[in-house]
Amino acid sequence: RAEERDHRAQAVARRNTVTVPEDELRRTMAAITQRHAEERLRERTARLRPQQDTGQFDRRGAEEVCRTQPPATPERISSSPQVSIPRAIPQTPQTRKRPREPQPGGLLTPPPTRPDRPRKRPRSSQETALLQRESLETILRYHVSRFRDKERESAARSWCKEVPLALQVETAQSFYQAFTDERTLPISHCDFCYRKQPPSELTKIRWRRHLTPSLLQATAALQECRGCFPAADDAEAMVCHECYAALKKGKLPKTCAVNNMYIGCEHRYPQELDGLSPVEERLIALQASFGYITKFTVDNKTPSGLGYRKHVKGHIVVFPNKIEDLVATVLPHPLLVTIENIHVSWSGSSKPGAADVGHLLQVRKSRVRAALSWLQENNPLYEHVTIDHGEMDGWRYADGSDVPILTMDSMQREEPSVAEKTQTDHIVPDTDRGLEENRSTTIEEI
Repeated sequence: RAEERDHRAQAVARRNTVTVPEDELRRTMAAITQRHAEERLRERTARLRPQQDTGQFDRRGAEEVCRTQPPATPERISSSPQVSIPRAIPQTPQTRKRPREPQPGGLLTPPPTRPDRPRKRPRSSQETALLQRESLETILRYHVSRFRDKERESAARSWCKEVPLALQVETAQSFYQAFTDERTLPISHCDFCYRKQPPSELTKIRWRRHLTPSLLQATAALQECRGCFPAADDAEAMVCHECYAALKKGKLPKTCAVNNMYIGCEHRYPQELDGLSPVEERLIALQASFGYITKFTVDNKTPSGLGYRKHVKGHIVVFPNKIEDLVATVLPHPLLVTIENIHVSWSGSSKPGAADVGHLLQVRKSRVRAALSWLQENNPLYEHVTIDHGEMDGWRYADGSDVPILTMDSMQREEPSVAEKTQTDHIVPDTDRGLEENRSTTIEEI
């Protein structure tokens, strides 16, 4: 019956429970705590006043007794009768300690706890369980209410502002426009550092007015090109932000072309030397001091796939050069000798045709003649060179293209062996592991 009464009382308490906001609970508890602190302070002050008055009176009486009592000597003690003399209370020697400053708010040191103070009555297990249950229910109700509020906000989308469809379309269009706009693409360059920059990052300046006399003297090599730096007084030049900031301070830009990095502007190289294939460059070069490896993929769906060179990184390859080639006086080099230093290997089911490899291996007679003629007139290193027109007239091409027959005949097929495929494959085939081909494997077996 007692348990039933307890259950009924708990049920009634739950029904009659009033939910109080947390802020109001905090304010009420703070007020109660402050009131209790003030009451304890008043009680301590009242208890300590009589003790302080008594202590001061005892100290004054002890000082008077010490003044009237003569000092005790051995002779006086032996001759006088033994009479009980009231002893003075020993005083603690005064120290040079700084007096304690009063604490803020008038708080005093509390006295020790009285030993006869009654202890608090321990709660029963039922009361503890009831309090814990009520606290837990209060916390759960708070979290449930917060979750309901978030659900309502999510359903109404009041917690965020939805991005309009027009803004989404405008963002996609601006992104595409930025990737196709010529003002944001790096298709221009700075006339002082020759670095590629988008036109929006370049500024036109009247270079004769912005450059100090010392900078004009330092950039004399750049001013030789009238395409970049016209001779007129109000002529303009394109400059990037970094170089412009240095020029305004009267300093030479760190990346300026004349700062030990002068290689000549784009106007220095004529159209005759532009767009030559690697084989044509080797035919007109005085010497070939380096070599490289190029990997390309022939894709019938993308005819321009060979327009992008992909150099394979690796160790430097050193090969011997003939001494007579280093001091060549007749150009172009014999095509047969040049082809010996060019090795083309292919892999696949069918051999690539002349049209597939024409971008890399073409040799055009007209372009070679024009390049050698310009070099002979403008480059002092080619003044003594004799152009061999007979060598160029003897070149034969395959399938009506610009690729020589010697180049097509020297191409070899190189297919990796079974052992190489097994070693380089990411996954070892099932047949090499002693299993059936295309056999399904479970995760437990792996």
